[in-house]
Order: sequence, then structure tokens, then C-alpha cells
Amino acid sequence: AIFPRRPVFTQLKTLTKEMAQRGRDDPGKFFVGSLSWETDNDSLYNYFSKYGEVSDAIVITDRETGRSRGFGFVTFRDPRCLDSVFNQEGHHIDGRVVNARPCNSR
Repeated sequence: AIFPRRPVFTQLKTLTKEMAQRGRDDPGKFFVGSLSWETDNDSLYNYFSKYGEVSDAIVITDRETGRSRGFGFVTFRDPRCLDSVFNQEGHHIDGRVVNARPCNSR
């Protein structure tokens, strides 16, 4: 039997909604802004690992160019690690001062 497939755009849209919902429900997730164009997932992960065990770190990129959009998200396994991140000012990653803020629910 042949199963109808949803168009790729619909699949991506659904996946994006699911990912966004998962982020809102994850108390250990936070936003990182003002990233350098050179900052990648690994450097974001490595920097914030000094505050606790990071389960996920992602730099958001432009779909067409693949280039960083200048922000990302990090998730700690233990949400109590967020206090130490938010209480420190002046996070420096790849030569830039970045800001860490709680995720906004939409």
C-alpha cells in the first residue's frame, strides 16, 4: 500500500511547532542573544557547560543561507543551573558579550 505523504513544508511546520511547544514546557531552557556569526552549537554547548550539565545547545540559522541568525537556545538537565547563568552578567562567547534570558512563552 502506498501512503500519501505530507508536503515537506507541512512536515517542517509541524516539527517546528512541536519543537517550540517542547521548549515552552522545558524549565531548563533559556534564550541566548547577540551571538557572534562564528558561534556554533559546540561553542555554545562548551561555554554553558561550566554552569551545569547541558542537554541541548542550538544556534538558530537561516534556512536559505545556513548562516547564524545571532541567537540560540540552551537547555540544562537541571533547571536550578539557570540561577547561576542569569545572576552573572557579561557572558563572553567567541569575542562577544552575549545575553542570556528566560524563554518567553508565546
